[in-house]
Order: sequence, then C-alpha cells, then structure tokens
Amino acid sequence: MDAAPKMCTDIVKGPQFLDTAKFPQIVFRSEKIRMTGAKTFEILGTLDLHGVSRPLTLTGTYNGGYPGMPDMDPHARIGFSAHGAFKRSDFGIAYGVPAPGTTMGVGDLIDVTIEAEFSGPSLTTTAGKSH
Repeated sequence: MDAAPKMCTDIVKGPQFLDTAKFPQIVFRSEKIRMTGAKTFEILGTLDLHGVSRPLTLTGTYNGGYPGMPDMDPHARIGFSAHGAFKRSDFGIAYGVPAPGTTMGVGDLIDVTIEAEFSGPSLTTTAGKSH
C-alpha cells in the first residue's frame, strides 16, 4: 500500500481490519519443508495474525542459483518463490466480507507471494584473497 492515500492505510491499520495498535506483528513460522519435485516444495507452518494462530502451507519453487564469477561478480546467489492463500475471516478480520450470494464488499481471500534471493560471501582465489 505504498502509494495508497493515508485515509486508506489508516482504515487498513485500524480496528476494522488489522488493528495494528493491538496486533503490531504478522508472523509466519515455518515448521517443515517437504519436497514435492526436483525444484518444488511445500513449506508447512503457522501464521499468527490478529491474535489468531492457524496452519498455513506455502508452495515453493527453487528458481536457480549462481556460483559467482571471480574478477567479475564474486557473490553466489540462490533464489526461491513461495505462494499461498488464506481467508482473513479465519483470523477474525471479517469486516466488509460480502454476504453470501453477493459480491458487494471487500474480498475475504488474501494471496501471499514471496520472492527471495539470498547472496553469499565473495568467492576467494586459490591464494585466499577475496575479490
């Protein structure tokens, strides 16, 4: 919501939605990773949101790695993506959820997307010097 008007962010942060004064953190704790393919996996964990803890499973993908290149770009990298979804009403945030059979309101389903890249230390030369 970086470009949203202040009025909108105040509503989302306020007691009708996230109530950030009372619940300042949203935390996902991974508990297990299960490989589902050569480059795919599930991340099983718990989402703590709005004073409620519930299980959440994210589907992940290994996007590849890069070992680094001496004298050019010596930092190794590895990338991952993860996706999941949950209903905000399951966490006690039901304000504005459309009544059954209607579409007027604010959707209940929240999509989560994580794009992560991790970089390692510089490669070293055979003489032990960093580049």
